[in-house]
Amino acid sequence: MQIVRDWVARFNARGSDGLIDGRAPGKPSLLNDDQRAALAQAIERGPTPYLDGVVRWRLCDLAQWLWGEIRVSLSEQSLGREVRSMG
Repeated sequence: MQIVRDWVARFNARGSDGLIDGRAPGKPSLLNDDQRAALAQAIERGPTPYLDGVVRWRLCDLAQWLWGEIRVSLSEQSLGREVRSMG
């Protein structure tokens, strides 16, 4: 029943917009906009086999590239979230 009261209070406070859940709290991204753009460009360009040692990107390869180029360490899970958010 508490959930119903919470929803009514949200509706009374902000109207129908109050029923839309906002962004869930969480740790902010470790990548800034420039770093995210560099990552997107690397993904679009694809790996260079003789430099990167791979013929297609996997998350573990991208994580190594990110550390080598930008000096940012991301887990494969976090990197996957970043890539999915790019579309």
